[in-house]
Amino acid sequence: MTHATSLPGTSDITIHDDAGEVLLFSWPDFVTRICGGLACFICGRTRAEVAFNDEHIVPNWVLHAFGLHGSKVTLPNGNPTLYGNYKIPCCEACNGEMSRVLEQDMARLVKAGSGAIQDHVAAGGGMLPYTWMALIFLKLHLNDRRMKMHLDRRKGDAPISADYIWEHMHHLHAVARAFHIGAEVRPEAVGSMFVFPVDGREGDFDLHTFTDAQTLYLQLGQTGIIAVFDDSCAAANRVAWILQKIVAPVSPVQARELTAHFALASMELMNRPKFWTYVSADRKQVVIGGTTDPVPMFPKFDRKHFGRMMANAFPTPPPVVGKTAPEVAAGLAAGEISFLFDSNCEFIRDRARFLRPE
Repeated sequence: MTHATSLPGTSDITIHDDAGEVLLFSWPDFVTRICGGLACFICGRTRAEVAFNDEHIVPNWVLHAFGLHGSKVTLPNGNPTLYGNYKIPCCEACNGEMSRVLEQDMARLVKAGSGAIQDHVAAGGGMLPYTWMALIFLKLHLNDRRMKMHLDRRKGDAPISADYIWEHMHHLHAVARAFHIGAEVRPEAVGSMFVFPVDGREGDFDLHTFTDAQTLYLQLGQTGIIAVFDDSCAAANRVAWILQKIVAPVSPVQARELTAHFALASMELMNRPKFWTYVSADRKQVVIGGTTDPVPMFPKFDRKHFGRMMANAFPTPPPVVGKTAPEVAAGLAAGEISFLFDSNCEFIRDRARFLRPE
């Protein structure tokens, strides 16, 4: 559960600057205006106030770079939709600002090829890809409020987002739009992020989310990015032993398993951070931070809990040597199949040992 405050005693009040820009959305206002309404998800303005256009959920330059306009993404309700049509309403001004501040630099890094994003993060530029990932995660889930949970209308008209607890994404939204209001984002307000090389011979693009764990994975060519948005880097601490064992570029299948480890750590973090937003009395300063314990705490590893994450990561079981699809699905759900490590807990370099050609 995230926690937000503003000025003392005003945690339930949306705060504007002198020009009318929202500096802090209260929890109720975030839920009703951003999550429940059709306002611009960055500034909160409506079509009656400003001009709107459509923002691609997966940015348009990514679709061009990887030839995805004609490819389909499967929504949580099982309905496939074209990436090119996968959009969310956004005002023209915020759409243009995201392009200038984030998209152009991310596109340049991806175009630069393998290692460019890793080098950028290592040089202290981690907020660029982290913010970009946060916006994609947010857009993916805001779009779910517009899509029916059941394709069979006899089962009701509830949206995919019916079970979402939007308040849990309040901090994510604050950090994702910090660029828009010039807010300072302190290190403890930022979650885990891992950027790593992927063997692109088996595919050059992938996307997967773990909603409750607030975890997103993207493969862009030979680069994979995992981001967790509500853990103050605790998940990275939990999986550090795994990262140390990865001694070569991972396959797309291995990358999904790695993301499942991050998601499990996010879900099982026992002493969760409490996030806050401070707005100065003169409305000139906005700071987003958090309060964390010195050491993150986790329960003992539970194979069945990990199995739930693996089943989420692989809704379609990969083809495994010597196993039928139902056997693979059962093994994944039980947490008994690993594509990352062999029985000696050593990193598997030769994927042919477990994956058969489709």
